[in-house]
Amino acid sequence: MYPINTPAVYIHERVLEDPRCVARMERMMRHITTAEGPRVVSDAELNQLSRRYNWSGELAGKRTGLLQRTTDPVIVFNRFRWVEPERMAQLKRTFPDLARFYLLGDGAITYHDGRGTLQTQRGVCQNAYLLHSAWGCLHSCDYCNIGTLLNIMLDIEQLIEHVDVLAEANPWLQLYKYDNHTDIPTFEPEYGALKLLVDSFAKQRERFLLIYTKSANLDYLADYDHQGQTIVCWTLSCDTVSRLIEKGAPTTVERIAAAKMCQDAGYPVRARLSPIIPIQGWQHENAAMLEEYLTAVRPDVLTLDMFKHVEPRDVPGTFDVSLWDPTFAAYVDEYARTPDADRPSDVIPNGKHIFPQEARAAVYRFFIERINALSPDTRVALCGETPEIWEELRDDLGMTPDDYVCACGPTSVPGNELFNGFHG
Repeated sequence: MYPINTPAVYIHERVLEDPRCVARMERMMRHITTAEGPRVVSDAELNQLSRRYNWSGELAGKRTGLLQRTTDPVIVFNRFRWVEPERMAQLKRTFPDLARFYLLGDGAITYHDGRGTLQTQRGVCQNAYLLHSAWGCLHSCDYCNIGTLLNIMLDIEQLIEHVDVLAEANPWLQLYKYDNHTDIPTFEPEYGALKLLVDSFAKQRERFLLIYTKSANLDYLADYDHQGQTIVCWTLSCDTVSRLIEKGAPTTVERIAAAKMCQDAGYPVRARLSPIIPIQGWQHENAAMLEEYLTAVRPDVLTLDMFKHVEPRDVPGTFDVSLWDPTFAAYVDEYARTPDADRPSDVIPNGKHIFPQEARAAVYRFFIERINALSPDTRVALCGETPEIWEELRDDLGMTPDDYVCACGPTSVPGNELFNGFHG
């Protein structure tokens, strides 16, 4: 796992009730340096700490580039709570500063309402259940909203038992994404969650695990008997973004090497080109990245995702905008000066984008053309884009918002007929 240097480590008292949790924590602690602790805490004490660190206060949701994080996050070792919704609601009323970030042990399995809630922001997505066992990340990507807390659940065996129950009740769900609230491989193999999950999914034929990461710390996967039931998906960026914006994350070259290693070990691989940040020279850098990546590996699908979700007025305080292409920086500046009500319907606050449709479509066409030239059997999809963009690029994509595969869709698994015989 990554070496961690944190201001403090806190251990929820319930962790000590399970020897498996204690053993997992002890393995991880060998790689953790801390100025304070470890200290065992109750719900009440953790609630006070959350208030002290402002985890749920005004800093919650702020982008990492704005926070200017100088150390690794504060660590909380924790356990899941499998209780009825009414009981969890009561706990959140009693301990209001633990109501977010799964500090009360909730959130192991969440429902992503892609066809409902997301579409209110004019984004095309799909419904799915997602798996989580941590909140927080050791990478310090400027655009991330993950904050200054790392809350790690230690009872992975319990998670697997509940995934089996979930699968029996939802046979339509074929792909299980793990974990988009952290980067699990940064804690491995000491954490041991991936070994347990890969082994569990290896016994299945109708459902697949998706490891979602931008890490290159994956060599241990080569020793796991995955039986083709685990897919590894990277978020992939061009060189300048990987080094200067995705701080603390592996470089583009390192991620590509990790993808090749996993492919050589028999894992299906894919990537989300996300977020696409139009830096100066973005065409040249991304063309080079695509050539290097698609020479090394053959993903079944790539998903394109333009940078979004950040309020334009917050961009200058979050990013070094001098790195950006002046045309795209001017779009952000224009929207920052535009009253909210006068912004286009797909732009924040009415939607979630910060670049106009014509600019996003041009970027997507650039990527689609190069991907098709380099790897015509690789499908290309869009992530969270508007119906208007999908319609504009319908012929380029060969799919529709009602029937498509992507990097993490619930039916985007080997055997889906949309993968068969495609030539871009």
